[in-house]
Amino acid sequence: MGREIIYMLEKTSLKHVVDDCHGKPIKVRSKLEIAVVKALNETNIPWQYESEKISYTVPESKHTYNPDFVLSNGVYLEGKGILIDHQERTKYILLKQQHPNLDLRFIFGNPEKKCGGMKLTHGDWAIKNGFQYCSVKDVETIKLWINETK
Repeated sequence: MGREIIYMLEKTSLKHVVDDCHGKPIKVRSKLEIAVVKALNETNIPWQYESEKISYTVPESKHTYNPDFVLSNGVYLEGKGILIDHQERTKYILLKQQHPNLDLRFIFGNPEKKCGGMKLTHGDWAIKNGFQYCSVKDVETIKLWINETK
């Protein structure tokens, strides 16, 4: 016991190595978990780290969406500088799934900019999820969308 804490160089949520109650090295996620390991080890009672998975369901929650722009032809436009996180991106995907006739299109400040927390660019994310998009500088596409008849 008493293993020195090693900070891993690779990016992972399991980044600290400590000894478990049997003296075997395990990886934990935070400095707080290191302190819990030390406290548990002082009790000499056997324990396991993240050895089980317990299922649960997130209850349904109702939300509303307020599109930035609604065109007279039924096209909805959302102006986005950055799709900041997973929760925001999921909102648009859920809207598309739950309202298949909703014609939601994005006008990005920079479609080549990476989405928050992702390797995908905004444009790649839109394509992957079936959304039309353009750059705010692409006035011709915006005009086409405005004049489009359905």
